[in-house]
Amino acid sequence: MDFTLPETVETCTPATPRIDPLPSCMATSSTEHSKGESDVWGHFTKQNPYSEKKAKCNYCGDFIKYLARTSGMRNHLIRCKENPNREAFKRKKMSSSTTKGASVGRLPTISKFDQNASRMKLVKMFVKSELLFRFVEDEDFRDFVRSLQPRFEVPSRTTLRREMWELYEEKKQS
Repeated sequence: MDFTLPETVETCTPATPRIDPLPSCMATSSTEHSKGESDVWGHFTKQNPYSEKKAKCNYCGDFIKYLARTSGMRNHLIRCKENPNREAFKRKKMSSSTTKGASVGRLPTISKFDQNASRMKLVKMFVKSELLFRFVEDEDFRDFVRSLQPRFEVPSRTTLRREMWELYEEKKQS
């Protein structure tokens, strides 16, 4: 049996020529970013992937080092004087004026304490939740209220009942 090889040999390789793909940092432009990649990359251009991991700011030209995260680049965008969108990168904080004295996170707020307003909220809570009047005389409840606002005077159960009745009469009139 005479066996000859054809002039071209077919192999099990893809039809496209074998070229190593570009590293992902060179494959996309600086304005495109894939799912899961930070939006910060739209403001930086990755430099030669074989050198130190540095990205060039598209606004001022500074080189910022990045390792696995982009927090340094984001911080640069906040400080970059050439960045026209500088305010967009700053974290938004809720102002205490919009929360009516409530504290946001660990930010301390100075609020004016109003005994009558707090007492009315307590009365409304007892009505809506159908709590027993004696609950206000429970020592654990009083300790809890003192931990929230030491100046609040918890009413007795008879005072609470009377104020509920007054609230009912007031609502009935209107």
